[in-house]
Amino acid sequence: MKQLLLGFFFLVNLFAATDYQDAYDLYKSKQYKPALSEFKRLANDYDDYDAAYILGFMYEHGEGTKIDIKESKKWYKFSSHGYYWKDKNNPSRDIEKEEKKLLRTINKSDDPETMETIRQIAESVYSFKAHHANYFLPVSYRYNSKYPDTYGHEALPLETEFQLSLKYDFGADILGLNEIYTMAYTQLSFWQLYADSAYFRETNYNPEMFITIPIAHIKGFDYFKALRMGFEHKSNGRGGLEERSWNYVVGKFFIQTGPLFFELQAWTNVGSLEYNTDLMTYMGYGQVKLLFPYKKHLLTLTSRNPFSEYRATEINYSYPLSKENNLFLYIKTFNGYGETLVDYNEVVHKVGIGLSISR
Repeated sequence: MKQLLLGFFFLVNLFAATDYQDAYDLYKSKQYKPALSEFKRLANDYDDYDAAYILGFMYEHGEGTKIDIKESKKWYKFSSHGYYWKDKNNPSRDIEKEEKKLLRTINKSDDPETMETIRQIAESVYSFKAHHANYFLPVSYRYNSKYPDTYGHEALPLETEFQLSLKYDFGADILGLNEIYTMAYTQLSFWQLYADSAYFRETNYNPEMFITIPIAHIKGFDYFKALRMGFEHKSNGRGGLEERSWNYVVGKFFIQTGPLFFELQAWTNVGSLEYNTDLMTYMGYGQVKLLFPYKKHLLTLTSRNPFSEYRATEINYSYPLSKENNLFLYIKTFNGYGETLVDYNEVVHKVGIGLSISR
């Protein structure tokens, strides 16, 4: 019986959505009278707040009916009241409020294209959203030497690399600091697509949990936009001699000066490094990331261990390929140690090109 009821409500909502589109098509083709009738039916029978809003507009401007301000106000009120209560009971409402407060601290750019790129970096719209860049590089070439053979397979210098990175904001402002609580997961894979067996040479798994606290409102911290503190685990998911993993606590400052963004990050290991005892020698205890948006371009430079012989530098460049700004050209270069856990103590020089769906 429960399944039948769910199916019934699904069909009702499906037909209602279809009816709304039909009514809207009538409206766009300026068939105002039949559109008015359909919008009334949808608003009255299905509590369709979009239909109610358009009714308010039609009565206000006399489309398909005489101008009637009283009737217009009635439908506007019905629409706004419905959306208010719907949004009020949305569990992500407080989170979005705190995100908007944080975004208001971002310095604006006079150039509209640069501002759009900054918005793509900073704006949070949904609870599930991109964390680090999500990209797919069909061509990723190591040009200083070959990768060591793994699993008994020959590893080629040319491979495919991709990254999936998502985060979920699950709470906000519990301590009254406008803070946002987040869980995130990143998976970085290196696929020997061009080898005979096309195996995965290495995959790194990185779950994390952190708190982001806006601090730009504090006197003397104008350039400091937020502080982030968290805990992360990173592993390659293997066992035996090839197992690589570590747990660490992280602190990060987000800074903006003019159009430039900086991320100053420090970390320290927590627990045993049994499977990679010298990992911290190669990974260091922090990194600096610079983000430079210019019009539609975004250049990112990350430097780790800059004054050590085990330094690493990563440079990423992206540029939108679609009008909707949801697909980007993505170029990545890496030079140094610690590209992946399995070969953290090997120097790697490589370049890759492909696409990303987030910046």
